[in-house]
Amino acid sequence: MKANFLLAMVLSVSPVLAGLEPGDTVKISLLGVDGAEQTKVNGEYRVGESGTISMPLLDNPVTARGLNAEQLSRAIEAAYRAEEIYTKPSIVAEVLKGPEVDPNQAVVSIGGQVRKAGGTPFRKGMTVIQALDAAGGRNDFGSRNVMLLRAGKQYCLDFQKLAHKNIELLPNDSIQVEQKGVIDRWKGTEDNVKVLMGK
Repeated sequence: MKANFLLAMVLSVSPVLAGLEPGDTVKISLLGVDGAEQTKVNGEYRVGESGTISMPLLDNPVTARGLNAEQLSRAIEAAYRAEEIYTKPSIVAEVLKGPEVDPNQAVVSIGGQVRKAGGTPFRKGMTVIQALDAAGGRNDFGSRNVMLLRAGKQYCLDFQKLAHKNIELLPNDSIQVEQKGVIDRWKGTEDNVKVLMGK
């Protein structure tokens, strides 16, 4: 009840702008859970060219194109419930537009089992490991499976392989570190990764 009241208060003073588009940036806050869980989700995220946002812990990106802040909040909550990650998540989305966001500055989105999820400015030559370092590295639950989302396609990288960690990123790529299972096996294939290496 307290979280819902706080959610209503924040939404009443947050900018609620219609029509999110690729390149827009949103600030996402998770309420009603302990601080450790909040740090996994809280941060700024960029709407990718496909009109979606890649959120930590979720297998699939959330559609953001055309939504306002409140609609996006509800969509993210529904996604976390659908994947049974949080039972009753309370999400607050704030749209950052105009002077706060440089439209010419590309971002790499980083989420999942990292110490600080969110976006980091893209730099030419940036590699997977450099992007993960910018997010504080993997946390104690981080798997060897690192998902790279690029132009609507998903690639599974193996964090234990140096060649995979040194793959160069492109503007607006998204990286998601999966949670470690009982046995930490790599789920990808070399053929899939060769595309990224230009082989």
